Amino acid sequence: MIRLSSRVAMAAFLAGSLLRPTAAQQLNDLDGRVFEAVSNRGIENLEVKLTPPTNSDVPVRFASTDQNGQFRFAQVRQGRYLVEVSQGPTLLYRAEIDTGTQNHIKIPLQKR
Repeated sequence: MIRLSSRVAMAAFLAGSLLRPTAAQQLNDLDGRVFEAVSNRGIENLEVKLTPPTNSDVPVRFASTDQNGQFRFAQVRQGRYLVEVSQGPTLLYRAEIDTGTQNHIKIPLQKR
């Protein structure tokens, strides 16, 4: 019976090791704020799009800014992503980020 328990424990340990994300698959939250550059006021109701590389199996994700211009993506796999901010069909901002080194984005926008 002890041998079976040892085998079960070892199997559980190995399964946990295999399921644990590697450094390239670490998950972190990514948040940010979109604001008017001069007044520092948050801009609400903007769409924020987080796009992974085309060769990735990670889906494109969307968020909206709140009344303070803040947005959040939970459990984002580390890597390079394209971040785009739009108001309806109008693209307002586009940049590439590395979520392995950056987990907060400040996006100042200029009035047109």
